[in-house]
Amino acid sequence: MKKSMILVAVAVLAVIFAFPAFSAISTPIVRLNLTKNYVITQEQLDQKLADYTEVYGDGIDAATVLDAMISDQLLAQAMERDGFTLNDDQKNELLAAQKASIEEQLGQSITDEQFEYLIAQNYGVDLDYYKEYLSQQYLVQNYVMNSKPEYFTEEKLMPTTAEVESFYKKNRSSFISPENVKLAHIYIKFGDDKDAALKKATDIANQIKSGKITFEKAVSTYSEDADSISTGGEIGWLSISDTDTMAYMGENFFDKVFELDAGDVSGVIESLAGYHIVKVSVHNQAKILEIDDKTSPTETTTVRDYITSYLYQEKANEVYQEAFIALISDLKSQASIKYLTN
Repeated sequence: MKKSMILVAVAVLAVIFAFPAFSAISTPIVRLNLTKNYVITQEQLDQKLADYTEVYGDGIDAATVLDAMISDQLLAQAMERDGFTLNDDQKNELLAAQKASIEEQLGQSITDEQFEYLIAQNYGVDLDYYKEYLSQQYLVQNYVMNSKPEYFTEEKLMPTTAEVESFYKKNRSSFISPENVKLAHIYIKFGDDKDAALKKATDIANQIKSGKITFEKAVSTYSEDADSISTGGEIGWLSISDTDTMAYMGENFFDKVFELDAGDVSGVIESLAGYHIVKVSVHNQAKILEIDDKTSPTETTTVRDYITSYLYQEKANEVYQEAFIALISDLKSQASIKYLTN
């Protein structure tokens, strides 16, 4: 009798502890099949909706999120069916290309550790997650373009001359070239004895001013900037809006340089890096650029080129969205999609 009561008690306990597990079973709301069965549950939708709300804020309804989840799964099955996959080497190549792109934007090389830090800071994910995200984006974009090539013709993407010129007229005041100078310098390092360096720079400036030596001869004789000696001290163009160079050279250097007219040779100018005697060969005031002007003295790209590229990219984004919607519509028509709730 005692033995049977114990068995009954165990059975009751099992039932009691089983109820929470039954209540946590996911509720299917959509069953779809393009190449294989897949179920979307209410719990998955709730989680995805919460994720979207966290990123984009309130205002996104559940029906929109559910449709996006269906589209994602149809795309995944279609890409798998049609062989759109990447192996580990290809994923690593994509990641390396992204690192190179960031280095180009920064204008300097970065270590793998710095790259990983930048990804974490900007996207809030680790490198492995980012690599998978990058790979997925690449695959989807290429799949859309390969599936709907008729959308991506040059005729559809290339802006017309009228469109380019209309954009320029409407945005003409945005195309401003800031005040800039082209300069050469004689550079004297501070070294261990700043006073001695100043005395040397002052003596050179006085020799140039008195005509005892030309600026160009002084460059080859005295300048301590090895990189510019062979070009007569020329260090290129400097824009008054160049905050990076200003941070490196100091405001005093900028103030003195931009006081010079074309053809002027300065006295001794102190920067954060040392002493300079500067010669300005060109001094351009700020101006609104004409459509066929170069975007800057150091670029070959014109305003027209820039606008053409900008409008081309805008059209490409619009066309991509149209092609994506058309592809999803095709996949939905090919798939079995059954909504399991009212």
